Amino acid sequence: AQELQLAQMLNPRVQMKGFSAGKRGPLSVPERHGVDLLRDPTLNKGMAMTIEERQAVGVHGLLPPNFTTQEEQVTRCMRHLQDKPTDLEKYIYLVSLQDRNEKLFFRLLKDHLEELMPIIYTPTVGLACQKYGSCSGGPG
Repeated sequence: AQELQLAQMLNPRVQMKGFSAGKRGPLSVPERHGVDLLRDPTLNKGMAMTIEERQAVGVHGLLPPNFTTQEEQVTRCMRHLQDKPTDLEKYIYLVSLQDRNEKLFFRLLKDHLEELMPIIYTPTVGLACQKYGSCSGGPG
């Protein structure tokens, strides 16, 4: 029994929603921790991370102390999108969101696909490609 406790202490497994590891059962803490995890858009859940998740992955104190559900984040993102005056600005906002938090980006698309499809696909993507240099500082 003591060996099992010691093994669990040395190799902790934490139940973490949204972090993949295996099929059903406890999920492992991702290999990335702290700021590295926050910089990885595939792992970053932003303020949707619970206090327990934040402590387990070493980001406690690096995010605002509030917990916000993903549903609340989606609502806030939609308000930000509606405030953007052009489809190109909406596209830039969505690309920026995808670069920071893929989970939220794809949840936003899932919940509002019909409304966002013209932004993330034609005609806006074509316009974004034409304006690439002025939008990103890239060639053009």
